[in-house]
This record gives sequence, C-alpha cells and structure tokens, in this order.
Amino acid sequence: MIISHKHRFVFIKTRKTAGTSMEIALSKYCGPDDIITPISPNDESTRRSLGYRGPQNCEIPLSSYSRKAFLKAAYRRRRLSFRNHSSAAFIMKYLDDEKWNSYFKFCFE
Repeated sequence: MIISHKHRFVFIKTRKTAGTSMEIALSKYCGPDDIITPISPNDESTRRSLGYRGPQNCEIPLSSYSRKAFLKAAYRRRRLSFRNHSSAAFIMKYLDDEKWNSYFKFCFE
C-alpha cells in the first residue's frame, strides 16, 4: 500500500494481482513524507537494488486514534500501522477526509 502525498494518490494493494510489482515501481516516485508499507525481504532487496524508497511512515499517528483504536493498540502493546494489504475502509479511517476525498485511489483486480 502506498499513500503518496507528493502525487496525491492512494494505491490499495489487493492479493494476487501483481501488487508487489506495482508497489516497487510506484515507490520510485514517492517522497520523504509518503507512506510506503513493507513487502517481503526478497522484494525489498529488489526495491533497494533499484535505488527506490523502502518502507517509511507506516505507523499511524496517535492523534488519529479513536478511543477504541487506542484501547486495541494498548491491548496488543504495539502501535497501529498501515500494512501491505490494508483495506480501503482501514485507510479511510486513518487518512484525513480532505486527503481521502481529493486523492486518486486505485487498485488492480
């Protein structure tokens, strides 16, 4: 999953649709404030060898948590973060409305 603030898009990765290849290709265009989720170690190696950006900014800011999300994170003893296959509903919950409504969102099925 990638959220590019630089280019104003959200790439939602589905399963078994060349999503990892798309993530690697798209990470070339990401900036330092964009959100890029981790992929498998072998694929991260490929991304690194191409000189593209790796995982960054995946943790969800505490200020975005609802009470329920805070309790869930406390119970699990780890912060919530965007994941490789985060659903659109999950992303929408933690990306502010202005960005969600104005960014181009896409996936491959």
